[in-house]
Amino acid sequence: MYKQGFNKANIYENILWAFEKDPTVKTRPCVFLSHKREDKDACKVISSYLKNAGIDYYLDIEDNSLQSASNSNDPIRITESIKEGIKNSTHMLVVISEKTYKSLWVPFEVGYGHASILEQDKLNAESNKLKLSVLTLRDISEVNLPDYLQVAYIIKGTKSLNTYINKINDRIEKSSLNEVRMMSHTEASHPLDNVLNWQL
Repeated sequence: MYKQGFNKANIYENILWAFEKDPTVKTRPCVFLSHKREDKDACKVISSYLKNAGIDYYLDIEDNSLQSASNSNDPIRITESIKEGIKNSTHMLVVISEKTYKSLWVPFEVGYGHASILEQDKLNAESNKLKLSVLTLRDISEVNLPDYLQVAYIIKGTKSLNTYINKINDRIEKSSLNEVRMMSHTEASHPLDNVLNWQL
């Protein structure tokens, strides 16, 4: 039976996940959403889409420990919270906009994620390529990315995000669309229209 994804940063949803009786829920991917704080509204829309597709995710705005550390300007606790979120994830999706290039934390998350997530399975190069991915928001979907992001699997819009979701879920796109887990990138009034380039 189809189950929606959980936000593993949210303590309540994490408890629900821990007590979930369906064994398939325990083995599905969890995507850490790395982003600049100013892009949190776009990340909320993206995480909702992942949730509907049955993907667990970590979105830091619901991590009380991280928010407390951030509010008290405690870089050690911030770093430890980020590392914990990444360690408990199987994939990282770096959400990129023009604002990201001024971020001090996103490069750290990419570096730590590259070492932590990709090192878990050195033997499977193809699945490793998907484990560190970059999703460009509409404002830079056609722009070349900096070198340190070129090592990642690049997602430029809604069409390629659907492909990514199906690859990490090991599903065929038609079955996901038929089960109404995702919407075709060509659908009118797509929930991602305001944040992603639909045809890429």
